[in-house]
Amino acid sequence: MRPARRRVFSYTILPMSVAVPDAVDRATVFDALVVGAGPAGSYLGYLLAKSGRRVAIIDKERFPRDKVCGGAVSRKAIDLIDFDIAPVVHRSVRGAFLTFGNRSTVVKDEERAGVCTVVRSEFDQFLLDKARAAGAQFFPEANFLGAVEHDQTVTVRTSRGDFEASLVCAADGAASTVRAKMFGKNVVRYVPSLEALVHVRDSEMSRLDGRAVFDFGVMPRGYGWIFPKSDHLNVGVYSPFGGHALRAHLDRFISLYRSMRHPVSIRYLGFVIPVENAAKRFQHGRIWLIGDAAGLVECIFGEGIYFALKSAVVAADAIERGGDAPDSLLYTKSLNQELLPELRASQWIGKALYRFQSFSFSHLVLNDRVNRDFAGLITGEVGYRQCLSLTARNAFKWLRRSPSADHGIAL
Repeated sequence: MRPARRRVFSYTILPMSVAVPDAVDRATVFDALVVGAGPAGSYLGYLLAKSGRRVAIIDKERFPRDKVCGGAVSRKAIDLIDFDIAPVVHRSVRGAFLTFGNRSTVVKDEERAGVCTVVRSEFDQFLLDKARAAGAQFFPEANFLGAVEHDQTVTVRTSRGDFEASLVCAADGAASTVRAKMFGKNVVRYVPSLEALVHVRDSEMSRLDGRAVFDFGVMPRGYGWIFPKSDHLNVGVYSPFGGHALRAHLDRFISLYRSMRHPVSIRYLGFVIPVENAAKRFQHGRIWLIGDAAGLVECIFGEGIYFALKSAVVAADAIERGGDAPDSLLYTKSLNQELLPELRASQWIGKALYRFQSFSFSHLVLNDRVNRDFAGLITGEVGYRQCLSLTARNAFKWLRRSPSADHGIAL
């Protein structure tokens, strides 16, 4: 019999039908129409509505809705949000097991939690509720059908009618409909990923002791993760190079860990991670791309939530500075200054790290100085360009050292 589900928070999701407008007011011209109510869209809606702008958020789904994602929110992402997300946090993760095929394992703990874990249906709903409380209007089950740009506004056609707005911000995810219809194909490069929601017994959950697992030996040219939630483990595999036979790699990964060999239940979910905006296109007149729709995901861990939130902050700041004029490229210029150099550095690091997995693990990951720097990428204490510079500067010295010995911890 499946054990009772444990919850560690008290946030209650209310039915969205209570305060959702039934129809679009044809007389309203919104300052911004946000397509997609994930982290990027909802946080942008919150920031703009809080500043007094008329904001509409549309989404093809009715909320709350399931979303495939590892559900790890880094400390730098938490610090970026200007309200407390504790009501939807499942676990505060203060440490990690760094391992290679569950053999050579070290434990790295932080004084402060480097990551918290969430379930995206709850996290996204929480952000959307904050946006609505700030004044944004939400229209669910509104599929984007197309857009026509005018001199001063954009008319957006949806399955719920037309919207008129001065600016459209596409935050509709990796498989963005807005991007496909308005920017064309081959704008963003994807890689596939696969995760499993693994329910195990309480005694097995406790083996992780609230830590995450980063296993650098279970996915060719990539890594596997285990993130503890309140009542299950989120387990997945990823490579910045892509890959095949993900189910076989994930099953082998799971089989290496005693805590997951006899799960109470398991559910597999596949998705794509947009690791690069290959076309370097983020604006099309009055239509902007943000978050996953813009291909803003780093390559080392495949983290997208921080960059989704950060792109919302960059977009809101650009709008505040008058960048929503049709001929302004302020948003793209701001991305080029604040985000894209960091993402390019993450591509260099990720591809170098995973191309030579065993060597990188023994000489770099198990090096105390190096893994402090990599932990800093998650906490925000170290930037990707800084990490790349430090690694390049000290690589010869580190690579001359003998590889670290096995530590014998097995989970």
